[in-house]
Amino acid sequence: MTWEKEVTKLADLIRKDHCNVLVMAGAGISTACGIPDFRSPGTGLYHNLAKLKLPYAEAVFDVDFFRENPKPFYTLAAELYPGKFAPSKFHLLLRLLQDKGQLVRVYTQNIDTLERQAGVSDDKVIEAHGSFAENHCIAVSYTHLRAHETCADL
Repeated sequence: MTWEKEVTKLADLIRKDHCNVLVMAGAGISTACGIPDFRSPGTGLYHNLAKLKLPYAEAVFDVDFFRENPKPFYTLAAELYPGKFAPSKFHLLLRLLQDKGQLVRVYTQNIDTLERQAGVSDDKVIEAHGSFAENHCIAVSYTHLRAHETCADL
């Protein structure tokens, strides 16, 4: 079966009023927005972070490394911070499914909050790797910093 037939079949299923949709998403829904995936050679985030001379690519997300050297994390955060990218057509489809009462939940590996920016409600989105929707201070036990706050503001 060709992908066109697969998409048509999927669309026919979604059009049915009693159809409930659960979405499991990854980087592919955000790359169209200009956000690179993590591992693509030459264009992925890990490749782009090589200029920061990390001991290993995932160090950018390692809290112990962050305590020693927060610059790589803040460099990445500045590049990906919400407001720099617009939701894709797929993100808008998620909102449409929600508005029709068909969206059960979105499980995403993405940290970009584009589902929320498209208007998908917080209770429908599960971000497996966390996101920029909420910040947590590691210096004090305060867990609900707003996007513009830092630990120094406490």
